[in-house]
Amino acid sequence: MSSLIDEVLKEAGFSDAAIADVKAGKLHYGGSLDAASDKELSVKLAFHVEGKIDNIKLVFLHLPAKKKYDPTVGDLGMIATDGGDGTLEDFAGIELSPNEVTMDKLYSNAAPGSDLNLSKDEIETFKKLGKKATHEEIENCLRQVLLDRFRAYKKNGLAGIKPYARSKKEFSSGEELKNQILHGPILKKRSPTFYKYALDYPNNKPERAEESFFWVNSVIDDKPTIALIHRVGMPHGNEGYVYMERHFYISRSHNCLQGIGAAMTHGEEETVVLYATRTSTDQVSGFGSTAKRTIGNKVMGGRMADNFDRARKVLAASKDLSLRNLSLDD
Repeated sequence: MSSLIDEVLKEAGFSDAAIADVKAGKLHYGGSLDAASDKELSVKLAFHVEGKIDNIKLVFLHLPAKKKYDPTVGDLGMIATDGGDGTLEDFAGIELSPNEVTMDKLYSNAAPGSDLNLSKDEIETFKKLGKKATHEEIENCLRQVLLDRFRAYKKNGLAGIKPYARSKKEFSSGEELKNQILHGPILKKRSPTFYKYALDYPNNKPERAEESFFWVNSVIDDKPTIALIHRVGMPHGNEGYVYMERHFYISRSHNCLQGIGAAMTHGEEETVVLYATRTSTDQVSGFGSTAKRTIGNKVMGGRMADNFDRARKVLAASKDLSLRNLSLDD
């Protein structure tokens, strides 16, 4: 009789040998997903964790320990931990560094199709600061933009995400994220309630679903790149936990990112995790898109595999954690 782990991993395209390796404690890179658009890079991974699902949920929702396993992450901070609408103080830790002078010029000269992901009205907001705006004024303006984007998403979900201004046609991260969910058959089949919530957020919230929000400031191409992240998860039956990580705003480099995961009990003190992520970026679209995505998927797959191999150690170390002693600096 096949287990839930066997069934789910087979549906995700993992071989019997790969599944056996994962159960034995290995991380397995399963290649890419069927692309939802010509802008997409994707990867699917399956790995074993020494720890119960409750420990994984604790770290996932309340301690986004990305600094411990993603070398690009410079800083991060929680948003609206009281469940409210957030405040500017939640974004006080965001700094436009390194390359402060370059970033100041980018925001002061922001325009459709530039290196920044901004809506038309956000571009006008930065223009109003004037060419002589100080670094502090630009950072404060950005913090307000981020707060406004967080509140719009929390109130209206995917429909509340302002499109990015491009030189020809606006780009909608909301539509891109929606299509990514629609393009994944396993979530709809295995957890239709969570699937509907992922599409309809904040409506149709399942009874046991929990969520958290945080920002991450990563250094990509030697420039600060800020993402607003929504994490939501819920128990699935008696031996599973399904979750989503959605980067509903990314300030530059990429358009958006969305990962769907399933944690499944393996024995009494161990867990097997399936994680699939889709990243949207203009860098792989257009002429030669197929070749660029093939190369990009392999590069990203290797980087993600390394990150999640480190993440397994973080999760294994969470066995003694409790909510009262969690700290972003742990």
